[in-house]
Amino acid sequence: MFIIDDILLRSIGISLPGLDMIWMLEQIQNFALKGYYNPDKIKDQIKETRLLYEFGELDRQEYERKNSELLHKLDVAQKVLEMDLGSKMDILG
Repeated sequence: MFIIDDILLRSIGISLPGLDMIWMLEQIQNFALKGYYNPDKIKDQIKETRLLYEFGELDRQEYERKNSELLHKLDVAQKVLEMDLGSKMDILG
């Protein structure tokens, strides 16, 4: 019920202080999701881990552990992008 009230109020140009705070928090959340679930950034981390292993900076166990974590994170990021969880339809403009 509150959502409908908020939509109606904003559509006629009335902005409540709480609504603006909620919008700002949603924007911060969207920015964080895009940063955390960025497949290109994760692929770069996988390449970096591989290079560290090849140059002897990481032992085999550490490399396999980090690589496994990053591959899992990449899989999750690709699923998030497919589902498009970070976006909502903005009907208010």
